Amino acid sequence: METLLLGSPPPATVELLRQAPWMDETGRRAAHFELLDQATLGSVRLLVVASAGETAGRWFVPVLDADPGRSADRTAAYDRLVVRALRDGLRLPTRGGNVIEFRGDPAAYRAQLPFEPGWSSNALSLLDLGGAPHAHKTYRRIGADAREPELLRLMAGSGHTQEPVGDYTYVDTATGRREPLGVLYRYADGEGLNVPLRVGIRALWPLLHAGADPRAAVTESQRTLTAPLAEAGRFLRDFHRELAERLGPHPDFPADGFLAEAAEGVAALRPSILDDCRFPAPVRHAAVGGLERELALIAALPPEPWPTGPCHGDLHLSHLLRHENTDGSWKLCVIDLSTPPSDPADPSTAQSPWQDLAALRRGLEIFTADEFADEAAGFLGMDPDDTCRAALLQAAGAAPDTPGWTPRRLAALSRLRSAAGLWAARTGELLTGGRQLTGHPAWRLFRLRRLLHELDYAYAHDRAYHAAINLRHAVEADGLPATTAKD
Repeated sequence: METLLLGSPPPATVELLRQAPWMDETGRRAAHFELLDQATLGSVRLLVVASAGETAGRWFVPVLDADPGRSADRTAAYDRLVVRALRDGLRLPTRGGNVIEFRGDPAAYRAQLPFEPGWSSNALSLLDLGGAPHAHKTYRRIGADAREPELLRLMAGSGHTQEPVGDYTYVDTATGRREPLGVLYRYADGEGLNVPLRVGIRALWPLLHAGADPRAAVTESQRTLTAPLAEAGRFLRDFHRELAERLGPHPDFPADGFLAEAAEGVAALRPSILDDCRFPAPVRHAAVGGLERELALIAALPPEPWPTGPCHGDLHLSHLLRHENTDGSWKLCVIDLSTPPSDPADPSTAQSPWQDLAALRRGLEIFTADEFADEAAGFLGMDPDDTCRAALLQAAGAAPDTPGWTPRRLAALSRLRSAAGLWAARTGELLTGGRQLTGHPAWRLFRLRRLLHELDYAYAHDRAYHAAINLRHAVEADGLPATTAKD
């Protein structure tokens, strides 16, 4: 896209960007920032900024017109202006000859509501619109591949996602390229699935410490979770069916291409793992061997039809929002949709709902491994990082090489590790309940690809703790527990 440069952002804005906690490494590496376009909305200046450096990046930066060093997002003034622009259907011209298009019909703005958004790569505020709470999300990193407003409109009325009331988009008038800048939707009260799961797994540890049989302890700790998790699994299947119906025809899956990409991923990670001197050489070879055996197992499985259809695109435990009703049941909502576009004639754009299930399962396994390491460290009086590392060595059949790991501690570590693995497997089966999938090449490949992605991320960001978790899962990769789901 040809973009007219308008010079540099105000120095105060540059300082704001350099200090912003949400700025990613692309921005932090930037040699300087360039102002691509801007518009004025009342007392707020809307800037489109590029970071010039190792990698290009585009950012949407609303700042106060009177003080360009102060971010306007999450301020009452900005929220009020956006709601008014949406109600007016404003088409706001920019200095670069483009337009910011406001679409929607929200109720009248009343006030901001108290809200603690936590850390987010976007800006979030909570508004009272017409007497009902609504969330306003302002995107910081922008691009045409951001599809959440479009997808929320598509899924409106389904009962599976937030209900949108408006959005605003930067439109390049020369090319028609559209880049979402923000969206407003009815606030869905609740918390991520990780919250009840944390309560569940933390109920497991006292039972084990009291000497309960691990299988019985897992069953007891999941007693109140069984019915709502099974219902969550059904909710996800309904969400995928609804998404497929509303998006329309979908291409068949290029199974061979996905397998070839996974093989390339294993080959690319091999030197990083084998050169990782933080772990003994036999452990590193065991991890690589686990990945290679899993890849060979997938290639040798009889071919089966792959389930195709759109997916969430980046499903984590926190993206499945749950609100507990008075009867103990859960009201569920899928948030932060990022379904990639697809073309029925282009197999490279194919997706599968099982990709979401595999991502959710991997998220569950990492969550469980983290809880296990924290609990085991406290119970055994050891360092959490060293406990996580010792669990990796133990899984690989290697003797511990750091002080303090007595036979008694190692036996307790093994017992807790096995119980945690069983807890994760049973929880995953509840979330993906249905027919057996362990022998299906698609399921195993999707899970392997997630594991490769997580390992690559751990090495790219030098995260030894998470590398140890994922290397242990690589060691265990070809011994996956039974997994079930419905397409």
